[in-house]
Amino acid sequence: MAATKRTALEEWKAHWPLVVSGMIGFSFFTVVTYALGTFTEPMEKEFGWSRAQIYLGLTIFGFVQMAGGPPMGALLDRIGTRRMAITGLITSGITFAGFSLADGTTAQWIGLWLAFALCALMIKSTVWSAGTSSVFSTSRGLALAAVLTGSAIGQALSPIIANWLIESYGWRGAFRWLGFGWAGIGAVLVSLMFYDAKALARRGRNLAAAALSGGATAAAAVVLPGLTAREALRDSRMIRIAIANLLMASISGGVSAHLVPLIAETGISKTTAVQMAATAGIAGMVGKFLTGWLLDRYQGSFVPFFSFAVASLGHFLLLNTLGTPSALTAGAMILGYSSGAGLQATTYLVSRYAGLRKFGTIFGTIASMMLAGTAIGPLVAGRVHDVTGAYTALLMLASPTMLVCALLFVGLGPYPDFAARDDQSKAPEPA
Repeated sequence: MAATKRTALEEWKAHWPLVVSGMIGFSFFTVVTYALGTFTEPMEKEFGWSRAQIYLGLTIFGFVQMAGGPPMGALLDRIGTRRMAITGLITSGITFAGFSLADGTTAQWIGLWLAFALCALMIKSTVWSAGTSSVFSTSRGLALAAVLTGSAIGQALSPIIANWLIESYGWRGAFRWLGFGWAGIGAVLVSLMFYDAKALARRGRNLAAAALSGGATAAAAVVLPGLTAREALRDSRMIRIAIANLLMASISGGVSAHLVPLIAETGISKTTAVQMAATAGIAGMVGKFLTGWLLDRYQGSFVPFFSFAVASLGHFLLLNTLGTPSALTAGAMILGYSSGAGLQATTYLVSRYAGLRKFGTIFGTIASMMLAGTAIGPLVAGRVHDVTGAYTALLMLASPTMLVCALLFVGLGPYPDFAARDDQSKAPEPA
């Protein structure tokens, strides 16, 4: 029997609590990336570390997320997102607060980052995207935009909050307040409000699942249509999306992690640099919502192409060739917009081109490619600065690289109809 498709309004009435709680929960995942720049100066002074040493933690974080993405995605496909998200917020909050125990030894610093990175596997974008996609269809683009805006919230607020906490309580107190406070609020909201299709089925509330399965039982409704993991590995569209995100994360991820010190080195005060960097988070919110709204209405290459290509202009402006604070602010905002729009476009395209059957595994693997870049980027950016005394070489490479990323989205073709394919084949789901 054909599925009855719900309107966007009906989906939002049923599942807005999931969106709100998911947004706050996901925001904590990005705090470590965007707040670390504010900890650079006090940790340099106390421990005498180089920036490459400090940002080694982000490299460890990225590699753990990369390696753990596929197996964590496979586990996610089996148990659902709610259980994983609650556990992840509690444990990652505790281990983030553990950074306050740093004593200046590299071995301990690595250990603290390993502990946090393992816990953070349970709150990465795959978790929130899978949960949202499982209950939204008609308005999936906008719902994903709202949830993934959590990263922009983290980008906008974490540098300001962290800087205030450091000035008020010292860098150790700031780590504790961010860990217990931010993640704690997220854990409470998620436990009360975040119910994906699997959780709804367990509670006997299969409204969202029935919209996708055409009124099947709750147990059957959570078997969603889409590619198997093996099919996705051979799909050229998935390969192109993964490569584009690897390149993007390697370049833009490194620049974003160093954005506060990068701007400050132009002669602007640290406080002003923090405020300018925070505008990237606001622009990221705009990028997510605008891109989500467009993707719900238009297929084609233009939206994802523009989402990545615009970053070329942002990196150029950050070179400070114009020599004005407004140009630097514009560069930060464009970079934030592209980051938000790029993640939104990637998540949505994977949900459409790969479907939802093995979304956790497939998107988890692509997210691992992104995080490989996130692992490499901050370390390389720090090394470039240590060797050359500036970020110029990094920014000069970034603009053409982002154009290459954008071109990989050209010609992906129409979205497949997996529900129709699965109805015709009637084949049992591969293990």
